[in-house]
Amino acid sequence: METVIIVVMIVGAVFIGIFSLPNLINVLKTKNTAGINLWMYLIFTFACIMFMIYGIGTVLDTTVDAHLAFGLPVLISNAFCVAIAVITLVIKFKNMSLARKEHMTELKYWETHYKKSEETK
Repeated sequence: METVIIVVMIVGAVFIGIFSLPNLINVLKTKNTAGINLWMYLIFTFACIMFMIYGIGTVLDTTVDAHLAFGLPVLISNAFCVAIAVITLVIKFKNMSLARKEHMTELKYWETHYKKSEETK
């Protein structure tokens, strides 16, 4: 039974790890972050950090049998999620800042500065 739980945990960790990867790829390609909800990404990042802390605690807790098998998938997948989310948030904050400097919305800024270059490709 413990093996089944570990397999389910690893499969879940992989899917959590790839959850926001398509969004990051799209943001890197288009530079468009207007459709990304800032609060959702901040909350998601915070939750992943909390699960990373849990994973670290589980890995270090040698009183539990199979502590590495339980803690490592949680730790690795959430570290991957935090990295993806932080990259996305950095681009989002950069776009928000640039748009505010020009007194525009993010979408208007993207349409003015990036969309033309996307159409010429």
